[in-house]
Amino acid sequence: MRRRQNRQHIAPTQNLDSFLDILTNTVGVLMFVSLFVSLVAVQSATIVRTPLVSTTQKTPQFFEVRGNKVVYIDREAATTQVNKFTESLATCEKPIAPDELNSISLQDYTYQLQRYKECIEYKAEQVKSFRAKTSHYEVQIELEPLGLVYKPLEETAGESTKELILADSEFQRVIKKLDPEKDYLAFIVRPDSFEAFRRTRELALKDGFNVGWEPMNATTQISFSSEGRKVGVQ
Repeated sequence: MRRRQNRQHIAPTQNLDSFLDILTNTVGVLMFVSLFVSLVAVQSATIVRTPLVSTTQKTPQFFEVRGNKVVYIDREAATTQVNKFTESLATCEKPIAPDELNSISLQDYTYQLQRYKECIEYKAEQVKSFRAKTSHYEVQIELEPLGLVYKPLEETAGESTKELILADSEFQRVIKKLDPEKDYLAFIVRPDSFEAFRRTRELALKDGFNVGWEPMNATTQISFSSEGRKVGVQ
C-alpha cells in the first residue's frame, strides 16, 4: 500500500524588484517636490548683499544699469505670470501605502507610485520650459540653485540719463507709482555704467527715495533666489 504524502502549499513568491526600483526613483522625485514647494517663496524673495548698508522695512524696487542706461526690473509682472503658471499645474496625488501587502495590493500600489512619479516628472519638465516675459526681460525658473533668472530681451534696452528726466520716461512713470515711505530704489550696476548710476541716484534722492546698489560684473545673470537677495539702503 502506497504511503500517502502530505503536500505543503507554498505561497507564490512576489518579485519586489520593480517595486523597490520605483521606491528608489520616487525618493529623487520627492526631492524635487520639496524644491517646487519652496518655489512660491522665490517670487517675493529678493536679497543682494552690499557694504555699508542699513536695515530697512521698505520694499526694494529693482533697476539694472548697463550700457549707461537704466532698465526697470518689473518683478511684479513676472510674479503675476509665475503665480498663474503654478496654479495651472496639475496636482499629483501621492498614493497611500496599503495596510496589508499582498499580490493584488502590491501591484496596485506599484502602479499608483509609477503614475505619481510620471506626474511629478511631467510637472518638472513644465517648470523647466516655462518662460515669463516683462517689458525688458525673459524670466525662467532655475531649479539648482532654486530661483528666478532674468535675461535681457535686448542688450540695448533702457533709458539714458537724458531720457530719465523726461516726464513720459519709463523711469518717471515707475517712480510716480511708488511711495518713498514704503519703497526704495535698488540698482544692479554693471562695470560700464557707474556714471549713469550716479546721475540716476541723484534724481532718486531728489524725489525723496532711499537708494541701494550692488555692483555686478558684465556676465553675471540677474537671479532672485529662494535664499533671498537684498540691496540694502546706503
